[in-house]
Amino acid sequence: MNSFVNYKLFDGFHITYIFLSLAITVVALVLPHKYIKTQRGKDIYLKVWGILTPFLHISMLWTEFLKNGSANVSANMLFPIYFCNFTMYLLLIVSSMSNKKSKAFHYLAVVTSYGGILGALISLFYPDYYVNGATVLTWPVWKSLLSHSTMLIGCLYLITGKYIKIERKNILVFGVGLLGSGVVGGLVILTYKLAGLSLPNAMYLLKPAIETDNKVEAILLSGYAIGAYLMLVVTVVTFSYERIVAYHNYKNNNHLAPIK
Repeated sequence: MNSFVNYKLFDGFHITYIFLSLAITVVALVLPHKYIKTQRGKDIYLKVWGILTPFLHISMLWTEFLKNGSANVSANMLFPIYFCNFTMYLLLIVSSMSNKKSKAFHYLAVVTSYGGILGALISLFYPDYYVNGATVLTWPVWKSLLSHSTMLIGCLYLITGKYIKIERKNILVFGVGLLGSGVVGGLVILTYKLAGLSLPNAMYLLKPAIETDNKVEAILLSGYAIGAYLMLVVTVVTFSYERIVAYHNYKNNNHLAPIK
């Protein structure tokens, strides 16, 4: 097994994990349509992923304590340092809300779903905790891989479970959510400053996501630029989805594809 692990992006283990996790994600989204028939059942299923994700995130506290008799708490277990931490906690909140017909639920669910899907996919294809990990077989690396996978399932289920739908007005909602994540990041930085601690790069507001000495690259990899990229992706996907749905409806209603 050790020869299989190269500690590089898209090595044997990484590629295998990508395919297996995406396959499991598809199964986890398809099975509920077949076996879960009630709204209560759907809500419980969503809550399972909402609880499982943060549980996996902090699970190393137990594994480390049971192994060493003590455990160190990393900053992102106490504060939403990264965008995925932010959406992870939102998923827990959204899945626990009793009134899933309210506007508050809808707005939070849109930010959670869009942000969680994008964040989990980025982490799946660029897992910096895997590249920088001592070994892929340690639980801290595994729990990071698994928690992002469970978050992806939960955030996708908000769409496939028909809690929300992809529509143009959600672009603005997601934009406001990104601003909200920036505010949260700023509050985390302020908290550290008031405590006299070294400032964290919360939401990549202080430094680029990837260390670089190039000023242009630093700007392009900043949290502000990443937010713009996410908005662009959401906008393109939304308009493309609407075009596909419109084409499909036109074809079904007219029995012929439109002539271009």
